[in-house]
Amino acid sequence: MIRKNPEFSNPWKNSRPIFQSLENSPKLFPTLGKLAKTFSNPWKTPPALDLGPWTLDSSSSSSSQSGAALIVALWVIIILSLLISAFAFDMHVESGITSFYRKRLKAQYAAQAGVEYAKFLLVQSYKANNAEESDEEKEDLRIKAINLSRGVALTGLSKEIGQGKFTIDIMPEPGRRNVNNLSDEDWEEILDQGNVSEEKWPELIDCFNDWIDESDEHRLNGAESDDSFYEERGYEVKNAKLDTVDELLLIKGFSPAIVYGGPSENEGEESYPGIAQFLTTWGDGKLNVNTASKEVLMTLPDIDEWVVDDIVEGRVGKDQTEGTKDDGWDSVDEVMSQTGLNADLREKITVSDRKYVRLVSIGEIQGVKSGIWCILSADETSVTPVFWREETMR
Repeated sequence: MIRKNPEFSNPWKNSRPIFQSLENSPKLFPTLGKLAKTFSNPWKTPPALDLGPWTLDSSSSSSSQSGAALIVALWVIIILSLLISAFAFDMHVESGITSFYRKRLKAQYAAQAGVEYAKFLLVQSYKANNAEESDEEKEDLRIKAINLSRGVALTGLSKEIGQGKFTIDIMPEPGRRNVNNLSDEDWEEILDQGNVSEEKWPELIDCFNDWIDESDEHRLNGAESDDSFYEERGYEVKNAKLDTVDELLLIKGFSPAIVYGGPSENEGEESYPGIAQFLTTWGDGKLNVNTASKEVLMTLPDIDEWVVDDIVEGRVGKDQTEGTKDDGWDSVDEVMSQTGLNADLREKITVSDRKYVRLVSIGEIQGVKSGIWCILSADETSVTPVFWREETMR
């Protein structure tokens, strides 16, 4: 919009006669005549200028300004919308993260509650008696305690707690073979169950024995600290017993695939199931036949598969239902007399050892899980953790 300029008014008045004379000569100066006619009027709001093809209209200038303002306004709205959307998305993400961490913390507490419940059951296992309870819940607790006293594993026990739950497995650790107490014959059976080719057995067994013995003398297929395998890696042999099964990975020949499972390095050979599932570093070395898996039982020297089947079937009781009051063998003598187990294995087995217990406790809150697995040392007076690990689970 064009505004009147006061400083321009006086000169303009003096110029009017000139424009009026041009207006009177349209034939000589047609275009200038039209222009003169326009400017010969008193100075007010100027009308549209008719310049032929170059006509200037004040309304078109106003429309252009309005259109530009509209475009700017639209861009401002778009930018603000993007900023608000980004802010809302960030708030949503941060809210989700906060919610996840809150649920995970609750799941950790639920898992710890599972550990405390397992401790309670272990204490009750030393107080269990054969007197049946009239209350169903108390009777269920009594049966669990009796089964634990017989060295029977309890798996899949679940309890609701607050907004979530915990699930626990209590497994006597003697249900695995103590890696520090294995004879060469025991190792051969374990490696056989682990699908390790027979030509590797001598090296693996000798390297293991060189690792745990106090001597620096090499076995025929073994390796001491001066072996290139250890020199390249910058550490020496331990010359002491293993503290954890994971230490097998430090010993020459024991690859992650052999220890924890994985494909064989040779084409055409079966994959390794992993020998770690058969082993522990806790206990006196006797195998608890009331809780050992079939695969672990098969690692006993010179045991037949049909004998293992009899052991597994017999420990479920006459009702052939797990978790009932008749579960578990009562004594080693009962096992020997009813399964045909080789008498040479009598000193290698037990039925009630639960001094060391493997506990897995998983807490869950609205789909978020947190796990604890630990080794507990239990006796009549106390239950003490001797190994502890926590993990966030998916």
